[in-house]
Amino acid sequence: MKKIKIFFTLAILLILQNCETNPPVLPDLGSGKIFLTIKLDTGDNFTSATKLVLIEDFANVSCIPCVQSNKIIESLTRVTYGPSKLAAVKFPTDFPSPSDPFYLAKADYCEARMSYYNIFFAPTTIIDGTLRPSSTDSIAVKTAIDQRLLTEARFDIEVIDSASAENYFVTINLILVNTTGLNLGETVMHSVITETDIEFEQPPGSNGETKFYDVMRDMLPTNSGEVLSNIIQRGELNFEFENAIGSDWSISHLNTVVYIQDVNTKEVYQTSSTFK
Repeated sequence: MKKIKIFFTLAILLILQNCETNPPVLPDLGSGKIFLTIKLDTGDNFTSATKLVLIEDFANVSCIPCVQSNKIIESLTRVTYGPSKLAAVKFPTDFPSPSDPFYLAKADYCEARMSYYNIFFAPTTIIDGTLRPSSTDSIAVKTAIDQRLLTEARFDIEVIDSASAENYFVTINLILVNTTGLNLGETVMHSVITETDIEFEQPPGSNGETKFYDVMRDMLPTNSGEVLSNIIQRGELNFEFENAIGSDWSISHLNTVVYIQDVNTKEVYQTSSTFK
């Protein structure tokens, strides 16, 4: 089996101001821009990897039961399992409140992800693309995670990030472990920029929450992801995103979550993130 390394370099020039949220104030770093470069290389065989599970959670700032589900997910990701076993991405919805600020910031991507999973109510929690435990039942969510941790890791993903005064860099090393039976033409790699510890002085919705975690800010290069066979065939891809970074984002709270998913079955084969 060949080893494939994919390197993403995200060079981000940020305007970080204290807008309606109040994260730690950082200096003005200029106009937002992201450069994404994907390169392929081959190497030695790689035979094993540790499975990491993905939680995708659909929530809203005015959803009352979302308060409990958010606490459950935060406890599971930070305490029970940690970043070596579990990663989370929160996709905002437009219900019950269409004025959720996180939804409005990236409504098209939120709508696309809700449509993909046929999301009709918040909260909805999806484990590795296939399991839907009750979002407010911590035991059910944990059982689903434990079930997926027992599955084979088809890929190994290493994600590393760093930041300078003007730039934010992410490097992703992707290794194929066992692609037997997989159709790479129907398998995509999603790269999601998330922000955690987003804090408001006043609740942005009616459920009283003022602090939010793992919120989807952007998906690269789009919400459709990159088909693995296309990456392999083309050898090198370059993308440039203008003004993609919000002026109210905090660079110190940004993370990248990468996951490999079957488009048809929706199964997530492997996940990794820069969260430590």
